[in-house]
Amino acid sequence: MISNSELKYLRSLKQKKYRYQHACFLVEGEKSVKETLDSQYSVKTVYVTERWRSAHEDFPTDMVTITKTQSEQISSMSTDPEVFALVEMKLFDNIDYHLYNKILILDDIRDAGNLGTIIRTADWFDIQLIITSHGTVDIYNPKTIQASMGSFSRIKVITVDLEDFIKNNKQNYSFYGTFMEGTPINEVRFGERSALVLGNESNGISKEVAALINNKVSIPLKNADCRIHRPESLNVAMSAAIFCYELSR
Repeated sequence: MISNSELKYLRSLKQKKYRYQHACFLVEGEKSVKETLDSQYSVKTVYVTERWRSAHEDFPTDMVTITKTQSEQISSMSTDPEVFALVEMKLFDNIDYHLYNKILILDDIRDAGNLGTIIRTADWFDIQLIITSHGTVDIYNPKTIQASMGSFSRIKVITVDLEDFIKNNKQNYSFYGTFMEGTPINEVRFGERSALVLGNESNGISKEVAALINNKVSIPLKNADCRIHRPESLNVAMSAAIFCYELSR
Protein backbone atom coordinates (compact mmCIF):
# COMPACT_ATOMS: atom_id res chain seq x y z
CA MET A 1 0.00 0.00 0.00
CA ILE A 2 1.07 3.58 -0.48
CA SER A 3 1.35 6.28 2.17
CA ASN A 4 -0.87 9.34 2.40
CA SER A 5 2.04 11.53 1.31
CA GLU A 6 2.62 9.40 -1.80
CA LEU A 7 -1.10 9.49 -2.58
CA LYS A 8 -1.06 13.28 -2.25
CA TYR A 9 1.92 13.44 -4.60
CA LEU A 10 0.21 11.29 -7.25
CA ARG A 11 -2.97 13.36 -7.01
CA SER A 12 -0.95 16.56 -7.41
CA LEU A 13 0.22 15.44 -10.87
CA LYS A 14 -3.20 16.35 -12.23
CA GLN A 15 -1.93 19.94 -12.14
CA LYS A 16 0.61 21.21 -14.64
CA LYS A 17 2.74 23.11 -12.13
CA TYR A 18 3.35 19.98 -10.07
CA ARG A 19 4.02 17.83 -13.13
CA TYR A 20 6.80 20.17 -14.16
CA GLN A 21 8.00 20.69 -10.61
CA HIS A 22 8.57 16.95 -10.27
CA ALA A 23 9.22 16.30 -14.00
CA CYS A 24 6.78 13.37 -13.85
CA PHE A 25 3.31 12.54 -15.12
CA LEU A 26 0.78 9.72 -14.89
CA VAL A 27 -0.34 7.32 -17.61
CA GLU A 28 -3.65 5.51 -17.05
CA GLY A 29 -5.06 2.33 -18.53
CA GLU A 30 -3.58 -1.05 -19.44
CA LYS A 31 -2.95 -0.34 -23.14
CA SER A 32 -1.29 3.03 -22.58
CA VAL A 33 0.78 1.74 -19.67
CA LYS A 34 2.03 -1.22 -21.71
CA GLU A 35 2.99 1.03 -24.63
CA THR A 36 4.81 3.37 -22.28
CA LEU A 37 6.74 0.44 -20.78
CA ASP A 38 7.81 -0.52 -24.31
CA SER A 39 8.88 3.04 -25.20
CA GLN A 40 11.94 5.17 -24.46
CA TYR A 41 10.17 6.80 -21.53
CA SER A 42 11.39 5.85 -18.07
CA VAL A 43 8.62 4.34 -15.93
CA LYS A 44 9.33 4.80 -12.24
CA THR A 45 6.42 2.87 -10.70
CA VAL A 46 3.30 0.99 -11.79
CA TYR A 47 0.31 1.16 -9.43
CA VAL A 48 -2.60 -1.30 -9.61
CA THR A 49 -5.59 -2.30 -7.51
CA GLU A 50 -5.64 -5.73 -5.88
CA ARG A 51 -8.50 -6.80 -8.14
CA TRP A 52 -6.63 -5.75 -11.27
CA ARG A 53 -3.44 -7.40 -10.07
CA SER A 54 -5.21 -10.71 -9.48
CA ALA A 55 -6.56 -10.68 -13.02
CA HIS A 56 -3.19 -9.76 -14.60
CA GLU A 57 -0.59 -11.92 -12.90
CA ASP A 58 1.44 -12.06 -16.12
CA PHE A 59 1.79 -8.27 -16.37
CA PRO A 60 5.44 -7.66 -17.36
CA THR A 61 6.68 -5.46 -14.50
CA ASP A 62 6.73 -5.05 -10.74
CA MET A 63 3.63 -3.41 -9.32
CA VAL A 64 2.61 -1.47 -6.20
CA THR A 65 -0.86 -2.25 -4.89
CA ILE A 66 -3.35 0.52 -4.17
CA THR A 67 -6.94 0.42 -2.98
CA LYS A 68 -9.94 1.02 -5.23
CA THR A 69 -10.58 4.30 -3.39
CA GLN A 70 -7.00 5.42 -3.97
CA SER A 71 -7.22 4.60 -7.67
CA GLU A 72 -10.36 6.75 -7.91
CA GLN A 73 -8.53 9.61 -6.25
CA ILE A 74 -5.52 9.31 -8.52
CA SER A 75 -7.43 8.93 -11.78
CA SER A 76 -8.44 11.79 -14.07
CA MET A 77 -10.90 9.58 -15.93
CA SER A 78 -14.62 9.38 -15.23
CA THR A 79 -14.18 5.62 -14.76
CA ASP A 80 -10.80 4.86 -13.26
CA PRO A 81 -8.78 2.12 -15.03
CA GLU A 82 -7.16 0.67 -11.85
CA VAL A 83 -3.69 0.67 -13.42
CA PHE A 84 -1.32 3.64 -13.57
CA ALA A 85 2.29 4.34 -14.46
CA LEU A 86 4.37 7.09 -12.91
CA VAL A 87 6.59 8.26 -15.77
CA GLU A 88 9.50 10.66 -16.06
CA MET A 89 9.02 13.50 -18.52
CA LYS A 90 11.07 13.36 -21.69
CA LEU A 91 11.98 16.80 -22.97
CA PHE A 92 13.32 16.74 -26.52
CA ASP A 93 16.22 19.12 -27.03
CA ASN A 94 18.56 19.60 -29.97
CA ILE A 95 16.14 18.19 -32.54
CA ASP A 96 17.73 17.44 -35.91
CA TYR A 97 14.96 18.73 -38.18
CA HIS A 98 16.59 17.24 -41.26
CA LEU A 99 15.38 13.83 -40.07
CA TYR A 100 11.73 14.85 -40.49
CA ASN A 101 10.28 15.48 -43.93
CA LYS A 102 6.74 16.09 -42.72
CA ILE A 103 5.82 17.91 -39.52
CA LEU A 104 2.72 19.33 -37.86
CA ILE A 105 2.74 22.74 -36.20
CA LEU A 106 0.02 23.55 -33.66
CA ASP A 107 -0.74 27.22 -32.98
CA ASP A 108 -2.48 27.58 -29.59
CA ILE A 109 -4.51 24.35 -29.54
CA ARG A 110 -6.26 24.64 -26.18
CA ASP A 111 -8.32 21.47 -25.83
CA ALA A 112 -6.36 18.57 -24.31
CA GLY A 113 -8.54 15.98 -26.03
CA ASN A 114 -7.91 17.59 -29.41
CA LEU A 115 -4.16 17.56 -28.84
CA GLY A 116 -4.20 13.90 -27.82
CA THR A 117 -6.27 12.97 -30.88
CA ILE A 118 -3.93 14.91 -33.18
CA ILE A 119 -0.94 13.07 -31.69
CA ARG A 120 -2.69 9.74 -32.28
CA THR A 121 -3.54 10.77 -35.86
CA ALA A 122 0.05 11.85 -36.57
CA ASP A 123 1.22 8.47 -35.30
CA TRP A 124 -1.18 6.69 -37.66
CA PHE A 125 0.21 8.58 -40.65
CA ASP A 126 3.83 8.24 -39.47
CA ILE A 127 4.33 11.97 -38.94
CA GLN A 128 6.84 11.72 -36.13
CA LEU A 129 7.35 15.35 -35.08
CA ILE A 130 4.83 17.87 -33.79
CA ILE A 131 5.81 21.43 -32.91
CA THR A 132 3.55 23.44 -30.61
CA SER A 133 3.30 27.07 -29.57
CA HIS A 134 3.78 28.11 -25.97
CA GLY A 135 0.02 28.66 -25.77
CA THR A 136 -0.83 25.08 -26.75
CA VAL A 137 -2.10 22.78 -24.02
CA ASP A 138 0.50 20.68 -22.18
CA ILE A 139 1.25 17.32 -23.82
CA TYR A 140 1.41 15.74 -20.34
CA ASN A 141 -2.11 16.86 -19.44
CA PRO A 142 -3.96 13.69 -18.33
CA LYS A 143 -6.67 14.19 -20.98
CA THR A 144 -4.01 14.56 -23.69
CA ILE A 145 -2.26 11.38 -22.59
CA GLN A 146 -5.59 9.55 -22.44
CA ALA A 147 -6.75 10.73 -25.89
CA SER A 148 -3.43 9.83 -27.52
CA MET A 149 -3.97 6.16 -26.57
CA GLY A 150 -0.26 5.56 -26.16
CA SER A 151 0.83 7.44 -29.28
CA PHE A 152 2.46 10.15 -27.16
CA SER A 153 5.22 7.61 -26.43
CA ARG A 154 6.19 7.44 -30.13
CA ILE A 155 5.75 11.02 -31.35
CA LYS A 156 8.18 13.81 -30.48
CA VAL A 157 6.32 16.93 -29.34
CA ILE A 158 8.34 20.08 -28.72
CA THR A 159 7.32 23.61 -27.77
CA VAL A 160 8.97 26.60 -29.45
CA ASP A 161 8.35 30.20 -30.48
CA LEU A 162 6.48 29.53 -33.73
CA GLU A 163 7.37 32.82 -35.39
CA ASP A 164 11.08 32.23 -34.82
CA PHE A 165 10.82 28.61 -35.93
CA ILE A 166 9.14 29.49 -39.22
CA LYS A 167 11.52 32.38 -39.94
CA ASN A 168 14.55 30.18 -39.24
CA ASN A 169 13.37 27.22 -41.32
CA LYS A 170 12.10 28.80 -44.53
CA GLN A 171 14.95 27.08 -46.36
CA ASN A 172 14.18 23.70 -44.82
CA TYR A 173 10.41 23.41 -45.26
CA SER A 174 7.51 24.58 -47.37
CA PHE A 175 5.04 25.98 -44.85
CA TYR A 176 1.31 25.46 -45.31
CA GLY A 177 -1.44 26.91 -43.15
CA THR A 178 -5.06 25.83 -42.76
CA PHE A 179 -7.51 28.62 -43.65
CA MET A 180 -11.17 28.77 -44.62
CA GLU A 181 -10.24 30.64 -47.81
CA GLY A 182 -7.23 28.51 -48.76
CA THR A 183 -6.61 26.42 -51.86
CA PRO A 184 -8.76 23.25 -51.72
CA ILE A 185 -6.70 20.39 -50.31
CA ASN A 186 -7.37 18.18 -53.36
CA GLU A 187 -5.62 20.75 -55.56
CA VAL A 188 -2.49 21.00 -53.42
CA ARG A 189 0.74 19.18 -54.14
CA PHE A 190 2.73 19.23 -50.92
CA GLY A 191 6.49 19.59 -51.16
CA GLU A 192 8.82 16.77 -50.17
CA ARG A 193 9.65 18.66 -46.98
CA SER A 194 6.43 20.21 -45.70
CA ALA A 195 5.25 21.75 -42.45
CA LEU A 196 1.52 22.17 -41.87
CA VAL A 197 0.17 24.71 -39.38
CA LEU A 198 -3.15 24.10 -37.62
CA GLY A 199 -4.71 26.94 -35.65
CA ASN A 200 -6.68 27.54 -32.47
CA GLU A 201 -10.13 25.94 -32.20
CA SER A 202 -11.96 29.30 -32.12
CA ASN A 203 -9.67 31.80 -33.80
CA GLY A 204 -7.60 29.75 -36.22
CA ILE A 205 -3.97 30.61 -36.93
CA SER A 206 -2.78 33.77 -35.19
CA LYS A 207 -2.17 36.89 -37.32
CA GLU A 208 1.53 36.86 -36.50
CA VAL A 209 2.01 33.28 -37.67
CA ALA A 210 -0.36 33.66 -40.63
CA ALA A 211 1.75 36.55 -41.95
CA LEU A 212 4.68 34.14 -42.35
CA ILE A 213 2.78 31.49 -44.35
CA ASN A 214 2.65 31.71 -48.14
CA ASN A 215 0.66 28.53 -48.82
CA LYS A 216 -2.94 28.63 -47.58
CA VAL A 217 -4.91 25.38 -47.81
CA SER A 218 -8.48 24.42 -46.93
CA ILE A 219 -10.95 21.54 -46.81
CA PRO A 220 -13.70 22.43 -49.29
CA LEU A 221 -17.30 22.32 -48.10
CA LYS A 222 -19.29 19.78 -50.09
CA ASN A 223 -21.99 21.34 -52.30
CA ALA A 224 -21.23 24.77 -50.85
CA ASP A 225 -23.02 26.71 -53.61
CA CYS A 226 -26.40 25.08 -53.07
CA ARG A 227 -26.58 24.88 -49.28
CA ILE A 228 -28.55 27.41 -47.28
CA HIS A 229 -27.37 26.17 -43.90
CA ARG A 230 -23.83 24.99 -43.38
CA PRO A 231 -21.50 24.13 -40.47
CA GLU A 232 -19.17 26.93 -39.45
CA SER A 233 -16.06 24.75 -39.46
CA LEU A 234 -14.61 21.32 -38.77
CA ASN A 235 -13.20 20.30 -35.40
CA VAL A 236 -9.43 20.85 -35.48
CA ALA A 237 -8.67 17.19 -34.70
CA MET A 238 -10.96 16.11 -37.55
CA SER A 239 -9.26 18.57 -39.87
CA ALA A 240 -5.87 17.27 -38.79
CA ALA A 241 -6.83 13.75 -39.86
CA ILE A 242 -7.80 14.91 -43.37
CA PHE A 243 -4.68 17.04 -43.78
CA CYS A 244 -2.38 14.31 -42.40
CA TYR A 245 -3.76 11.88 -44.97
CA GLU A 246 -3.01 14.28 -47.81
CA LEU A 247 0.33 15.33 -46.34
CA SER A 248 1.50 11.73 -46.12
CA ARG A 249 0.52 10.69 -49.65
